[in-house]
Formats: sequence, C-alpha cells, structure tokens
Amino acid sequence: MTYHGKINFSSENYAGVHQQIMDALAKANFGSAPSYGNDTYTKETVALFKQHFGEDIDVYFAFNGTGANNFGIGSVTEKFSSIFCTEVAHLLVDESTAPETFIGCRMYPVDHVDGKIVLADLKSKIKRFGDVHHPQPKVISLTQPTEYGTVYTLDELKAIKQVCTDNGMLLHVDGARFFNAAVFLNATLKQISADAGVDILTLGGTKSGLMFGEAVIFFNTDKPGSHKYNLKRSMQLASKNRFIAVQFDTLLRGGLWKEVAEHSNKLAILLKNSLANIPAITFTQPVETNAVFVTLPANVYDKTQEFSSFYEWNEEKNEYRLMISFNTTEEEIKTFVDKLRLLIEQAT
Repeated sequence: MTYHGKINFSSENYAGVHQQIMDALAKANFGSAPSYGNDTYTKETVALFKQHFGEDIDVYFAFNGTGANNFGIGSVTEKFSSIFCTEVAHLLVDESTAPETFIGCRMYPVDHVDGKIVLADLKSKIKRFGDVHHPQPKVISLTQPTEYGTVYTLDELKAIKQVCTDNGMLLHVDGARFFNAAVFLNATLKQISADAGVDILTLGGTKSGLMFGEAVIFFNTDKPGSHKYNLKRSMQLASKNRFIAVQFDTLLRGGLWKEVAEHSNKLAILLKNSLANIPAITFTQPVETNAVFVTLPANVYDKTQEFSSFYEWNEEKNEYRLMISFNTTEEEIKTFVDKLRLLIEQAT
C-alpha cells in the first residue's frame, strides 16, 4: 500500500490492482476476441450481473467514474431536464464541468446531513412542472455510500424513491464504493439496487481493486438495448471491452467484492478505534464504511505527510479524510497511529 515510503490513506485510486484481478487480465490477454463487447467474456459477465442484480437490467461498461455517471444520467435526460443531488456530491463538486457539458442539464444542490439528502429540502426544490421557463425535474442522484462514507438505509432509499415516483422522476445512484455499502447493510446487491427502486446505478470497480473500469446498470428500462448508442456517443465504448468485463467477472463470481469491502470496512473501524485513544483527535462523521473523517490539531498535518498521505477535507474545520483500501494492513495502521500520536504529543 505504501508509495515512495508513505502509507496511503489518500484514496483507493492510489492502491495497486488486486492480484486476482491482475491474474484475470493476464488470462484474458491470450489469443484474440471480438471487439466492442461482442466477446464471450463480456457476455458471461453480463449474465453474472443479472444473477446479482436481477434479470430485468441492461449492463454497460465504462472507463471511469465521471464518464460512467455522465453516460448513465445522460441516457435518460433531455437538455431541458434538471438533476438534484447534495451540495457535496461528486457529480457536482469533483467532475469539473463534465455534467454541464455532456449531460447539458441544470443541477440543483440539496442540503445534506452527514452526506445524505435532507428529504424536506429536496421536496421543496422540486417544482414548476410544465413551466417552459424552468428546467423540468428528471433525476435525483445520490451517492451510496456518501462522500462522507455514510450509508443510506433501505428505508431512506425507499423514501427518496417515493419522491421520484410522486414526481415522475428517476433515481440514480453513484456507487463508486457501492460494495462497501452493501456489506455495511448486510444486504445483497439486488436488495440495495433493484429492490430499493434504483433506476440507474453507476457501479464502481476501480476503488475495489480493478485496474480500471466501471459499470452502468439500467433497471426496468423501457428501451432495452438502446443505451449502447449513448455509450458510443459518450466516448465510453471500449474496443477491447473484455478487459473491463473480465475484471468485474472476477469481482462478482467468487465473492471477491464482499471480501474486499469487508476488509476495508473492518480496518476503518480499527483505525477509528486506534485514533480514539488520542484525546486531541475528534471524529466528524460516523464510520460506516471505509472512510474515517477526523479533526487534527493545527500544524500537525504537514508533518504527517512525511510518512503518510491523506487529504485535507475542510481547511476551516481542520477536517481530514483517511481512506482504507483493499491492501491496507493492520501493521500500517499501527505504524501511522503511533507516529501521529508522537507528533501530537510533541506539538502540545
């Protein structure tokens, strides 16, 4: 997990490729196969997706999360549509102007608590249906787990879905770390997607040990098979698609997705419990998946970067985010906590 001698808590994107995924890529590299998803690997992986998420789905593969989100939402909206998400949503904050450029819709930020949509504020902002002067509400997009690592319960998902149903809207889930949410809820992948009323799911792979690749799932689509045209238009159609598909096949077939998520969730709790013994540290968010948010004393962060890597989240609050990856070890956590404790003692 280390790079240049540092312990990585910055992001799962810093981590390497899970060895089982690397082995699968190497195996798929022998011989030739039809291009653009017409290969056996892709067809078998799509069938596997249906076992986990339900039969009534369309599955497509994309290169990255931003492209997947834009392809998924852009396939079900018009240029006069509007999208509602929290004010901290990755879609709004960290995807540059891609949504505006490629989706072309108005985006409305909604209040949140611990990263989760405040239902009352959401309802108050969905209005002016039929008004030609106003963007027409079409999609509610939530992140599961949220940007703060918190998880929408099944009841919370269904409540937001009810808002969609009442207003003729669709529910999109940005699931960059979707597997971690499923493990926290002790739910199947179908229970927190199809059964909860999700219409479009962007399913992350990179943060679960893949080299690259995300999946986009459309549930109960009224135009089965039609989204492939938008996939090409979105510049997300991979010519050698088998190399994305085979990675998801490996993740789903033997339960590797669950193993990876259980490991990272468990070690996040270990990190929290270890840091809790340092009085100067406070936690700003519940630790439910593989993210730990803390405040640190002033002038400590820069010194921690000598032996570790993690992001400053909110400068005004001295809030920092520490992410656990599939290859984080207990030894690394112990080393980090011991060095951090010493720094804080020296600073105070």
